Amino acid sequence: MSNDTRKDIQKTELLVQVARLYYEHNFSQNDIAKKVSLSRPYISKLLNEAKRMGIVKIEIQDPIMTESRVEKQIRKYFGLNKVIVVPKVDDVSPLQQVGEAAARYLDSIIKSGDVIGFSWGETVYECAKALRKREDLKNIIAVQMCGGISNIKRNVYVAEISKEFVVMLNSASYILPFPAIVDNEQVKSVIEKEHTMQEVLRYAERVNIAIVTMGKFGEQCALARAGYLKAEEMEQLSQRGAVGDVCTHIINSEGEICDVHLDSRTVAVPYDRIKEVETRIGIAVGESKVESILGALKGGAVNVFVTNEVTAEAIKEVCPAIFE
Repeated sequence: MSNDTRKDIQKTELLVQVARLYYEHNFSQNDIAKKVSLSRPYISKLLNEAKRMGIVKIEIQDPIMTESRVEKQIRKYFGLNKVIVVPKVDDVSPLQQVGEAAARYLDSIIKSGDVIGFSWGETVYECAKALRKREDLKNIIAVQMCGGISNIKRNVYVAEISKEFVVMLNSASYILPFPAIVDNEQVKSVIEKEHTMQEVLRYAERVNIAIVTMGKFGEQCALARAGYLKAEEMEQLSQRGAVGDVCTHIINSEGEICDVHLDSRTVAVPYDRIKEVETRIGIAVGESKVESILGALKGGAVNVFVTNEVTAEAIKEVCPAIFE
């Protein structure tokens, strides 16, 4: 046996010894350095070399990317591409939990050249601010898909969402600076001819990933509190079976547009276009949103659904057939 061969064997044995102490026996690098009489920086170098040579193979099992029984049942029942049900964690808010889960899913599928459409609201903001910095991505475009609201005390985070996409994904970002609902079709017609709206609609044709939430319907919904829906209109919508909204499009329990005349005054990317987007990520939590969630799932408004265990349990109570 040559000296070179003997040295190679000894080096390999040292790599295996150091790797076992670190990964199997939880020794710190300082403890390993003392045990084998080497410096701590050299131990770090050996550990990296062990990974590079394939002596150490690290496999991460991501619970977000695996599928539970409940997730599978919801996915198969509605014909979705992916369902993520986040376990309850007491010291983390539900919105933060689902936002982080949605961000991780987005991170797993996004690629250079993608055009991301987004709605506003705290839920989508939690997703946006949980994004990790991606220096590898190029030519990402983020575009707001529905008009905003400005006359309620609660922030809807349009600017913040846009900023997070710009900073974390190095994207260009386009905001829709118009009200969610206007007084009549004539006003909307004028808006649609405006340069900014034309630009948004042009990019909307290229959106291949949409991130939306399913808003609840009722007196406390954002559109009602902002004054865009009067009491008489709310009553009419209720009689017609309104359950919530997707990108400010009011839908019924089947996920269909509830009032075509109201929708003709809604400043947003058309509902039919949203349903054509390749990946439509819907994020929602809370018992008050269950009917809206079910409507959106039935109507095909989303094909990726992110929620938490509490909401999944509420869905089960309303629609037990999903879980049979």
